[in-house]
Formats: sequence, C-alpha cells, structure tokens
Amino acid sequence: MDFFNLSNFDSQFRAAAEYLNQGGYVIYPLIGVSVWMWYLIIKKLCAIAHWRKQMRRVSSSRSVSERTGIHGVYKILTECEGPEHFDPDFDKKIMDSLVQRRQNELESHIQTIFVLASVAPLLGLLGTVTGMISTFEAISRFGTANARAFAAGISEALVTTQMGLIVAVPGLFMGHMIRKRTDNIQLRMERWKLRIENYELRIEN
Repeated sequence: MDFFNLSNFDSQFRAAAEYLNQGGYVIYPLIGVSVWMWYLIIKKLCAIAHWRKQMRRVSSSRSVSERTGIHGVYKILTECEGPEHFDPDFDKKIMDSLVQRRQNELESHIQTIFVLASVAPLLGLLGTVTGMISTFEAISRFGTANARAFAAGISEALVTTQMGLIVAVPGLFMGHMIRKRTDNIQLRMERWKLRIENYELRIEN
C-alpha cells in the first residue's frame, strides 16, 4: 500500500499545495468559503440526525396520543434542547410558539449554505478574470515567444474556475438535501400539532 506511505503522502501534499498556489490570491477566500460551508453542512446534518432520532422514539408506537397523551409531542420538542422543566398544562399558544421555535432552529444556516455555494463560482470567475488580465499583461510585456511568462496567468484562470465549481456543486447538492429533510421534519411537526389540537378538542367535548 504505497498510497499510505508517509513519503508518498508528503509528495502528494506538496503537489496539491503547488496546484492550489497556481490559483493566485483568489484561491484563499475559496478555501475559506469551502471550510465554512462544510462546517455548516456537517452541523446541520448532526442536528437533523438528532431530530430524527427523537422523532423515532415517538413514532415507534401507533400514535402519539396512545403512547403518552397530549404530552408526547411536547416532551420530544423540549428534549431536543436538553432536560428543561415546563408546565405540562400548556395551551395552543404555547404549542404554536414551541413548534415555531423548533422550526426556526431547523431553518437556521440553510440559507447561508446556499449563499456560500453560490459565492464559490463567482470567486472562481473573479480568478478567471484576474488570470486573463495577468496573461494579457505578460503577452504585452514579453510577447508570445515566452510561453512561461503567460502560462501562470492561464493556470490561475483555470484553477480558480475549477475550484469554484468543485466547491459549489457539492454544496448546492447538500443544501437541497438538507432542505428536503428539514421540510419533512417540519411537516411531521405540523401533523403532531394537529393531533394534539384534535386530542384537546375530544377531551373538552
């Protein structure tokens, strides 16, 4: 397994660093955008996994009301942020506020992921423009005879364009996947809220 050889890894790292350096100064904000975006993606995936685990605890029975009465959904909504103590005799306004709060938590950072994924190709385009400017400057100074003089500008233009797309495409895909899973959780929240309201109406009648 030469791939895991330390010297081989060092040479691969140096080659990757040299390749990124060809992208010029634009490559650094691209790397920053990528790191920030994937941090938010991993954070959202962990939060969604936590929510789905909590929801399976309630969904394992035939219905919420058969398992714990109207306190079933209330319990799962409060447990998602830690062991806090609430008055079990809550009304519709408290439930609406609680559901809205959880939905806002689910929605947080999703738009930021889409913005970062959209910014990446624009940064790549900026690198393309600066690279072409460097190329034309080299041509005007040295002419077309010195290929090495303007090869750096072409490399900068191509590397930043490629990196912008490499960052953007997975980011948009993951953003849409997170959005879909979040919408599914919110839909289930609304269904549970309706179950509680119907349960309360049956008790009152």
